[in-house]
Amino acid sequence: MIRRAVFVSLLVAAAPVVVAAQASHGQVVHKKTKTKTAHAAASGQLKAEDANVRQLKARVGALESQSDASARELAERDRKIEELRRQLAAEQHR
Repeated sequence: MIRRAVFVSLLVAAAPVVVAAQASHGQVVHKKTKTKTAHAAASGQLKAEDANVRQLKARVGALESQSDASARELAERDRKIEELRRQLAAEQHR
């Protein structure tokens, strides 16, 4: 009988410790879930940012190509203008 009383007393004494341990475990699980959710959100944002950067780089590449083509066209136009000026000057001196 005394053994049973001691055993019951130990169970009653240990109950708050067990409850606290379960609560602590619940908090850890909640924190892990919260961390996983935050990580997933950050990962999604990172993928979106990467896609945006790739699009911007492609746009910059296209603009640079257009700029190079425009510069070549302007240089050709300036060359033609200079040639026509020389021809005009030569005709005026005749």
